[in-house]
Amino acid sequence: MIVIELRPFTPKDSSDIVALWERARWDAQPWLEERMGYTHSDNVNFFENVLIPNNNVWVASSDGATAGFLAMHEDEINFLYVDPPFQRGGVGSALLNQARELSPSGLSLYTHQRNERARRFYEKSEFTIAAFGVSPAPESEPDVRYDWQPAPAAADSGAS
Repeated sequence: MIVIELRPFTPKDSSDIVALWERARWDAQPWLEERMGYTHSDNVNFFENVLIPNNNVWVASSDGATAGFLAMHEDEINFLYVDPPFQRGGVGSALLNQARELSPSGLSLYTHQRNERARRFYEKSEFTIAAFGVSPAPESEPDVRYDWQPAPAAADSGAS
């Protein structure tokens, strides 16, 4: 198991996060990346002008290398990506735990229906399917919404 450090995003993280985000998207959903044709410049623009201003962003690192990131708005996980070399090493779980700490009353997120690895990860992490739909244009890709609710507190045994 690798040692994972979590910290709030700083502007110096931008180039590493955008590069990680591109690698992870191509690894997880090449059909969509090819169809959409986003350039690196498009990704930088979206990251700096949409993702960062509208989300609370956390960075996961291991031995000084950027390993993943989480972007949330209120109780919605909008982006959670782990660099492919760090997948299955606890980075995604650490980021989900951070999200749970930030929103202990519950979380929701969307992923593409065809992204089977992400779906297995979220289902293994106690997220349940809430709805199937289609992502907004320009993607217009079949998606699935997942929700997570904390386990109910153990009932008081009534002992005094």
